[in-house]
Amino acid sequence: MSTTLVPDLLWENGRFVPERALVINGDRIQAIVPAAQAGPDAQRLPRRALMPGFVNAHSHAFQRLIRGRTQWRPVEDRSADFWSWREEMYRAALMLSPDEVEAVSAFCFMEMLKAGYTTVGEFHYLHNDRSGAPYDDPAELAQRVIAAARSVGIRIVLLHVAYATSGIGQALRPEQLRFATPTLDGYLDVVDSLQAAASADPLVTVGVAPHSIRAVPRDWLPAIRDYAQQRDLPLHMHVSEQPAEVDAALAAYGLRPVELLEQDGVLDARFTAVHATHLAAHEVNALGASAVTICACPTTERDLGDGFLQAANLLDAGARIAIGTDSQSIIDPFEEVRVIEYHERLQRLRRIVLLPPDAEGAADPGPLLLDIGTRAGAAALRLPAGRLEEGSLADLVAVDLDHIALAGCEADTLAVHLALGGRAECVSDVWTGGVQRIAARRHADEERLRASFRAAVRS
Repeated sequence: MSTTLVPDLLWENGRFVPERALVINGDRIQAIVPAAQAGPDAQRLPRRALMPGFVNAHSHAFQRLIRGRTQWRPVEDRSADFWSWREEMYRAALMLSPDEVEAVSAFCFMEMLKAGYTTVGEFHYLHNDRSGAPYDDPAELAQRVIAAARSVGIRIVLLHVAYATSGIGQALRPEQLRFATPTLDGYLDVVDSLQAAASADPLVTVGVAPHSIRAVPRDWLPAIRDYAQQRDLPLHMHVSEQPAEVDAALAAYGLRPVELLEQDGVLDARFTAVHATHLAAHEVNALGASAVTICACPTTERDLGDGFLQAANLLDAGARIAIGTDSQSIIDPFEEVRVIEYHERLQRLRRIVLLPPDAEGAADPGPLLLDIGTRAGAAALRLPAGRLEEGSLADLVAVDLDHIALAGCEADTLAVHLALGGRAECVSDVWTGGVQRIAARRHADEERLRASFRAAVRS
């Protein structure tokens, strides 16, 4: 089935242009043609700009449950940090039944769609029941998360997480047993089953994700690397999020995390390092030389006090940068991409830091930041998405040109206006796989999803 969309402006070759129409055939973009060629059955989108859907390359959907619940500390305790936040997260993880995991995930995925995310890379590590025992189907909770994504219509890459130790060489703590993947073979068997179950669903794919240096034995990494390479799967991992992780790797192996991953042959264009907020200069160069993607989650990193991404240095070295919502403290792709630029300004004490590599004359960071939010995330998840080109997945977002946040912008300033001044509420309509999922800012199943989420919060 063919559909033609005719917006006022369309994102093409790094800029918004008028008088263009986009033709969808099935779940793919068939062509971009002059608007004058659109037939009478075309769907007109007046006062809308059409662009690729944003890609959320790193998400823990169940953590949407704790938004607002961790923003306090005893007045006398000044030690609130990532590690104290993690204890609150563990408590939430232990609360949820399979039905509640699905309900919370579905609501979170709907919120992502409404914000303009058309794809989520779900870094999934809830595996076992609340006592730590495996379900009859070891993939039960992964399948519940996939079902949640299907129910709202978001594209999902289920990044199944290996999690075996609480620290390097340390047994899991009782509150971590829900995350446990006790054996490498058992872990890969579950990934096999997930791939088989997803093979007929165009909105579902699977990847592998050793959680971190501290949570996976080093001797598992080559096997997971080879498994991903043989099947062309994305391979994602938390890397150097905290100084304590770097110190632990140095103490155990005499290597910093990126040094270890380079030595073990893990770094390549398939690999995504999540966070990477504590890197030495030579690690930046190693990541760039291997064309690694760094998934920045700046609103979460800001919330947890994780540190700053070296965005400009990483891009100059040859790495890609994508974005993720991580802990769901905020779900807004415009906020994620602009914070990357603004953090660079704060660190360098100057303005207009990140520019496209081919920029000439008067240039702005808008096209590069939108590319970070779309194309780079799709590459990290091994998807032909994040761009409006023939053959790409028809995952699209329409932006409301009459939204108050965009007042005063023109076609030539819309990209930077969105990247540095836009917000989730500017998104009016969303398509995944050529099917409209959000229309006039509403999801068809929104009331039920809200009610199910409220019930999970109260339980």
